[in-house]
Amino acid sequence: MNPLVEFFTDANNVWKKGGSLMPVIGVLSLYTYYVAFDLWWRLRTVIPKDLKAFPRERWGAFQGGGKVDRIIRYCIGDHNDRKETRRRFEQVRDADSSYLSRRIKFLLVLTSASPLVGLLGTVIGMLQTFSGLSMQDSYKMDLVASGISQALITTQAGLLVAIPSLAIIHILQRQKKDWLHCINRLESLSIRQVRNSTV
Repeated sequence: MNPLVEFFTDANNVWKKGGSLMPVIGVLSLYTYYVAFDLWWRLRTVIPKDLKAFPRERWGAFQGGGKVDRIIRYCIGDHNDRKETRRRFEQVRDADSSYLSRRIKFLLVLTSASPLVGLLGTVIGMLQTFSGLSMQDSYKMDLVASGISQALITTQAGLLVAIPSLAIIHILQRQKKDWLHCINRLESLSIRQVRNSTV
């Protein structure tokens, strides 16, 4: 049998055994990873690759378009006032920090919801198991087995969504720090640029 077909057959069987909460966990996982990778991609595209060095002689390289260029143009503008430049950088830093913090907190809520939905599936599965144990007919063992199966699968599915999401949140928090460091470095370079133009 083709390994790909076998994989999808096994996945379909597991999905069915997981019970009615599997679609909820599936939708939650898709939305969680969409939010995570969207935020990761946005941060990846705006942080300059040579952020660690960020040398003064490369100042012109950051004025070639994109978000960094827009920040420089907004903060320096058509004025030659260092206080105004600082105020505008503070405004940009606060806005970006607030936005990134909100998105990361929202992602953390989504990540926390997955194992809780899995736990709910565990409770439903155990109730089904105890219900099967109280029966006297021939379907007793089938009901017990399906209840235990549902309890274990939903727990596993919830954890499989949450654990990688927590790793991604850690990466995003580091990228957020890198981006704020980038804005601080831009501010320092911009103030020097304004100072040079006023001399």
